[in-house]
Amino acid sequence: MNTRISAAILTVLAGAAVLAPTASHAGNIGYVTGQTCSGPGDKTAAITAAGHTPVAIGAITPASLSGLSALIVESCGSYANNADINAAVNGGMGLLLSDWSPAAGTGTQLPGTPAVSYVYNGCIETSNFPAGSPAAEGPGGTLTDTSLDGGNCSAHGYMSGALPAGVQALTTTDDSPSQSISLLYQHGAGTVVYAPLPWSWFLPGGTGQDNAAAPGIRAFMINSLALVAGEGVLTTCASEGYTGTKLLWCQKICESNLEGAALDSWIHRWINRYRDLPYCAMEEAPQPE
Repeated sequence: MNTRISAAILTVLAGAAVLAPTASHAGNIGYVTGQTCSGPGDKTAAITAAGHTPVAIGAITPASLSGLSALIVESCGSYANNADINAAVNGGMGLLLSDWSPAAGTGTQLPGTPAVSYVYNGCIETSNFPAGSPAAEGPGGTLTDTSLDGGNCSAHGYMSGALPAGVQALTTTDDSPSQSISLLYQHGAGTVVYAPLPWSWFLPGGTGQDNAAAPGIRAFMINSLALVAGEGVLTTCASEGYTGTKLLWCQKICESNLEGAALDSWIHRWINRYRDLPYCAMEEAPQPE
């Protein structure tokens, strides 16, 4: 449970419990050897930092993907559909996809063919984390709207307009919160992070390892790895079946990054009306004495 939520619930319920963070499960993360677009960026360090074990893969086949918690794929051109990856993700493998050349037809090539279409932009220098982005926190650290800025081309494209159901924006452009860059969504039992940015360029050994934005982008990669290699299911207020007022209130509590008195007020309102807690606070809710 997020510490800001647990603290607010403690206030509301006057409990004295100390909540433990949700446990993560270590797994094997695959990466394709020699797959890099700009210098030998070290993906193994990011995998280890996310709490997992790197597994070198010579070629993508059903056998090489078997047993992986997640796979890192880097595409120097526009990503092309891969049936073996699609099947593995559908069966529960996470996918972290770095795509250097997003395009109008990108969505048709991704696992699950989400209805997303990209505008290619060779150099987006500033990116933000929208409210509720799960990639803003994780084993890589806590990131802000300045963490990915000040460097050279921290993203190569964006999509405009509303996201399709089940797709969540991890980052957006600095120009508009409606211009989504990196995305998180579910395909079958697996979780996908699609990032139209040159991750390996910023990794140790990559051409841009000393770039000003490199520390933040590496942290973003580590946090994203944790997302795709975690429990394998993306849980949101919508996916939990909340609708109407309950959906709006859940989003205020779980997905809006509210803090302090504002968050406390929404939790009070929820408990007074529904006599329970939203999904993000349910598992480890403190009990009143």
